[in-house]
Amino acid sequence: MKRSINIAATVMVLFFLLPAAAFAVDFEITNSRIEAIVDASGAVSVTEFHTYEFDGEFNGVTRMLVPKEHTKLTGFKAFEDSRPLKTEKDGDLYKIFRGGEDESVIVELRYRMEGAVTRYEDGAEFYWPFFDDRNESEYANMVISVAPPRPTSGTELIGYDEAADTGTINPDGTARFDLGHVGSGQNGDIRVVFDASLFPSLKTVEGTIRDKLAEERTRIAKEQETAAARHRNAVLAGNIALPAAFTLLLGLFFREWSHSRRKLAEARRSAEATGFRTPGEIVSMPAVMQFMSPAIDTGPERLSAALLDLIRKGQVIQVSKTRFKETDNPPELEHEEIFRSLLFNRFGDETGGFDLEELKKRTEDDGQAAEYSNRIAEWSGAVSRELQKAGLKQKNPVFSAILIFTGSVIAGTAVYLGLGEAWIHLVLAIPLALAALATAAFYRPLSEKGHQLREMWLHFAGQFKESDAENWSSLPREERMRGYIYAIGTKNQDIDLPFARFAETHQSAAHMTPAVLAYDPLIMNSSFAIAGEHAAQSYTSSSQTSSGGGVGGGGGGSGAF
Repeated sequence: MKRSINIAATVMVLFFLLPAAAFAVDFEITNSRIEAIVDASGAVSVTEFHTYEFDGEFNGVTRMLVPKEHTKLTGFKAFEDSRPLKTEKDGDLYKIFRGGEDESVIVELRYRMEGAVTRYEDGAEFYWPFFDDRNESEYANMVISVAPPRPTSGTELIGYDEAADTGTINPDGTARFDLGHVGSGQNGDIRVVFDASLFPSLKTVEGTIRDKLAEERTRIAKEQETAAARHRNAVLAGNIALPAAFTLLLGLFFREWSHSRRKLAEARRSAEATGFRTPGEIVSMPAVMQFMSPAIDTGPERLSAALLDLIRKGQVIQVSKTRFKETDNPPELEHEEIFRSLLFNRFGDETGGFDLEELKKRTEDDGQAAEYSNRIAEWSGAVSRELQKAGLKQKNPVFSAILIFTGSVIAGTAVYLGLGEAWIHLVLAIPLALAALATAAFYRPLSEKGHQLREMWLHFAGQFKESDAENWSSLPREERMRGYIYAIGTKNQDIDLPFARFAETHQSAAHMTPAVLAYDPLIMNSSFAIAGEHAAQSYTSSSQTSSGGGVGGGGGGSGAF
């Protein structure tokens, strides 16, 4: 019984905490017609028709109506085929209840605006946002009309944003705005002026409105002319700058590719000339593993290989399958000191020993697991620092400087293209600028030494796949050990799988030490893997906010639930 109550409570909590998008209704508003009729008192009666196409189940639709300052909305009602529908008001949001599934529904909304018309000396203005940037839905085909109290010939209008250049005036003086498609999050204020004589009971505000409309038209026309000129100039700049920048970058990349290819070919010839052997120890084995397989994280295989490398160097001896002991040989590198300290000081015992089984148990504690994770990250960072100092990659200041200059010019051009609304050119400029700047910041080609090291190890792995036990046993012990460490740390199948064929060769070699003979990579990998799992943690969070509004703080939008 208690279990059932807990499950029910959990479901309820998830229901209220999950984002609303998870329960969103799939719909489209295919047609919207808004008819506003202004009466002689200055009040406006509005009738809206919205056609909803639903895909799936739904409970109703919503309409947000935010009145302008000093105005109010009254008498909101909803209908379908003249039948009244139940409505609820929550602040400025109205819910209209009409459930169903996979239907086309035409919802009729009626309401009245009070104080929406202002009378001036030469005209009466209706200035209103029927939707604004808070609207989360798209209107596929929107038409807004505003009719005067009686036919007149003195109507003037202006539309803004989505309503710009959409207005016409009917013979009876009705203003009509054919907006067509209106995207979500868009403003679209409309402004209509009728003859002042149509509103005799309204109080007259000092000043003229038609002069303001004339100034607005002049301002908008100048802005449009300026925008058109800016667009032409932006297109011209894009036509010149983008091909030039692309050609320059293409030439730079081709030149760099040619140099890299030549260095690679030389390193490959040199590696093939060495025959079957491991490369010289240019960097430590942990550094080799990170260099050859940078995509592999600091997982159990790499840690096992690092421990075996300490055994190879005589810094550690293996006394059983899971137990190890330090020797008096000092660490040679920073990461060796960190790794030894982690194993034998932090997770070892008081006798200078370290046991893999004990490591698994102790990392079950959250505090010790966090310590383990931090020290492994510190060890990996020290390995990376060794690689950085080894000169395996090189900087090309001239190449980088040209890329930075070119990328900066393209980025500046992209800003100009955006201001000029040259969208096609902008789409081309942004990735071009990012490619140039990102390459300058992160591209570090291999040096000759880096190419040599990589090709030597690749050649060794390929040769090993074709070799036999006699060839393998002919290698010095040091090279066999380094080859196997490389295989473990890089998960190299060419070496790792055939290695079992040489087990007898290993055991019969008189100079092999017991520490190497006892080595079992499966036990080590498993232990380090479990310790890594104990140390793993993850956290996520998210938040979002929104705001907006049309003229006078008014506006609204449509939706469904």
